[in-house]
Amino acid sequence: MKIIATIGPACSDPETLKGMVRAGLNNVRINTAHIEKGYITKIRKMVDQVNEETKASVGIMVDLKGPELRTRAYDGGRMEIKAGNTYRFSDDESDPRNIGVNYLNVIDTLEPGDLILVSDGKITLRVVQKSGNTVEVKALDSGVIRDRGRINIPGKVLNLGVTTERDELFIKEGIEAGVEFFALSFVQTRENVEELQELVMSQGGDQLIVSKIETKSGLQNISDISRVSDFIMVARGDLGVEMPLEEVIVAQKQIIRESHKHGVPTIVATQVLESMVSNPVPTRAEVSDVTNAILDNADVLMLSEETAIGKYPVESVEYLKNISEYVERSYGNFAGPEEFLGNRIAYSIAMAARVVASEIRAAGILAFTQSGNTAKMLSAVRPPCPVYAVTTNPKMPARLSLYRDVIPLYIPQEEGQKLTQLNALEWLLEKGMFEKGSRLVITSGAPYFLFGGTNEVRIATVGRFIGRGYPCGKSTDGVVTRNIDGTGDVLITDSLSERDMDRYGKFRCVVCTSSVPHRLLRELTSRGVTVLSNTRLAGDVKEGDHVTVDGDTGVING
Repeated sequence: MKIIATIGPACSDPETLKGMVRAGLNNVRINTAHIEKGYITKIRKMVDQVNEETKASVGIMVDLKGPELRTRAYDGGRMEIKAGNTYRFSDDESDPRNIGVNYLNVIDTLEPGDLILVSDGKITLRVVQKSGNTVEVKALDSGVIRDRGRINIPGKVLNLGVTTERDELFIKEGIEAGVEFFALSFVQTRENVEELQELVMSQGGDQLIVSKIETKSGLQNISDISRVSDFIMVARGDLGVEMPLEEVIVAQKQIIRESHKHGVPTIVATQVLESMVSNPVPTRAEVSDVTNAILDNADVLMLSEETAIGKYPVESVEYLKNISEYVERSYGNFAGPEEFLGNRIAYSIAMAARVVASEIRAAGILAFTQSGNTAKMLSAVRPPCPVYAVTTNPKMPARLSLYRDVIPLYIPQEEGQKLTQLNALEWLLEKGMFEKGSRLVITSGAPYFLFGGTNEVRIATVGRFIGRGYPCGKSTDGVVTRNIDGTGDVLITDSLSERDMDRYGKFRCVVCTSSVPHRLLRELTSRGVTVLSNTRLAGDVKEGDHVTVDGDTGVING
């Protein structure tokens, strides 16, 4: 499970951000509703500094506010509404019963019987009749509407455009600053997503698009929207305005299920650990909510006010990390997607890698990737072990920061130098990421794939290859000896003698370069000794060397 935190006054200094990164933070969200020009660039510099100091790959998501439907401004800053009275939406600001709306074209979409929600759903109005540019409504609730109050029209696809001029300024700044993600608010149709993608590409950007589902129309079109999105966000705050609160959690499950069917990662947001704005520990209900989202198969959890203005930004991240790790470790059986869009060969390889990793109890899957697509596919199939996305592209680690189970690894290469699997394994061993003898599943592409493409899966054992035999027994390790009376753990011998069975019994493993009779095999393994027969030694192994022996593959590594 990955974690996004919203940047704000509570965590906008490098030291606090470093604490959050060490606690498990993967991505920083910038809410453009509360910033001015230059802020994105400032945060980019700080995140880069923190990444360098912590050796992390934290990415940045710029959350675009988008066009919002709002009421007009009122004399005195407010308009009183009484249940049962009729009011209007029109362009006549002199009419005291005119609630007003900043996008008059939405009137075209309204019909008698439609509901209009004002002030975050506190006041409900029902359309009575429509005439030209005027709609008459009846108030179902009493209350007060403040200047430029929010308006929601559940179930209607509203033609408000995708971005505002202000959004486009932040898109330009985000592209120049090299942020990794743009989040699009109030996504209603797939065309909304495609419009933003085209806008970003026209300015030379290649950012990933997060589609925020916060309206009924977005929920109704989730299948189409997920097909063109890089990520889907379940924005529970606005969904809770557009529909009864009891329906929100069911909608969350539907969005996650539909997105995961297409292999698209999901982000669950809004009031995740809201009590931690002022309290050092979450409530039991919040822990249950987080657990439920993980079991629903979400990929990412997002903190908003908890880190932006809360007293405990580091602790909030730490709690999310601890909860998610415990739930994933305890449950450990998450389903892959029912459908996957894209390269079927690469997807089949990802599924094969998952099965192999499970069968051999692999320590990890090593995915060589330049575009990130291999890592995305492996994340989607929910492998039983971490996916180490190995890349020579310096931009890729932060772009992969939100894919569940994926640990990005950037291995720098000099110009003209090619990264090989052997180089990568040596680098990982040098960094102490795996113990000698650990089994890895490797996915990569053959060199004749002109534009890349994953088409290969293989098994590798970490360490210097020494030899291989036919195994009988469990995996083990120890110090090598060639002397039957020696003090080592692994005896290497040319043949076995029945009269020496008691002497063989003190070793963890006996490596024989010739055949071993079945009767001797049974006798030794019954004593807990692993036996390799017909072993071929390719490497130089000396007295006192430490080796690992794989009980499944028969591979000896130094």
